[in-house]
Amino acid sequence: LAERLGVPIRAVELHRFPDGESLVRVAEPARDAVLYRSLDHPNDKLIEVVLAASALRDNGAEHLVLVAPYLPYMRQDVAFRPGEAVSQRVIGAWLAGHFDAIVAVEPHLHRTDDLAKVFPGCASVAVGAGPALADVLRTDGAGARTVVLGPDEESAPLAAATAEPLGLDWGVGEKIRSGDRDVAVTLPESLDLNGRPVVIVDDVVSSGMTLIDCASAALARGAGSVEALAVHALYPDDVSPLLDAAGIARIRSGDGVPHRSNAVSLHGVLAAALDDFMQ
Repeated sequence: LAERLGVPIRAVELHRFPDGESLVRVAEPARDAVLYRSLDHPNDKLIEVVLAASALRDNGAEHLVLVAPYLPYMRQDVAFRPGEAVSQRVIGAWLAGHFDAIVAVEPHLHRTDDLAKVFPGCASVAVGAGPALADVLRTDGAGARTVVLGPDEESAPLAAATAEPLGLDWGVGEKIRSGDRDVAVTLPESLDLNGRPVVIVDDVVSSGMTLIDCASAALARGAGSVEALAVHALYPDDVSPLLDAAGIARIRSGDGVPHRSNAVSLHGVLAAALDDFMQ
């Protein structure tokens, strides 16, 4: 990303004490700084990002941008039951107090229609990953019979942004979630999958259950093959055999979250957003 932007890169030094506390040190003063840190497994990382922001401010940073390809704590945007913390509001206000701008890729928003509402008084950019996923399919030489499939209505913008530049058919299913690992996906009857290669696209894969059920539904409808493209892969290694058993021939994910499935470069869409944002 730094090379694409034509700016120098410096590592933030991190030390963790035996009691779990973190010490953060920045290398040198900078008036304008972009702090890059994907916030998967967020609890330690959020503390360290805020400490790094403070250190950068203390060392003269006047304009500070957080690039967090994966942004956590976005799903809890209301209190679903009495007594629950609204984590989106808490984390959003906390980060907004330390940065001038925040950039994320396909933030997993539900009822919040604009990332700006998450970060009061702070500029924000929600970067779409569709062009990056489309580039992968373009490099693959995806044929005209390929169908891009999203598992639910929330995935429709991503499916459209992936398929339409390549002139591919696309559609979305209907997902009913009864629990963290209890998911059922129904595909529209109007979508012809018979003998056709299917590529499932989704923003986040954590338990893998949505992908598994969507793949099973596609194969039951006669799909010739099923692959998946994920923007953020959060699933542990023990989920991979389940994905294989479901008939998913391959899953490739964006490199914003380090994962064994990384094969989609997000630095292009991030650089384009930062170029526009920082001019």
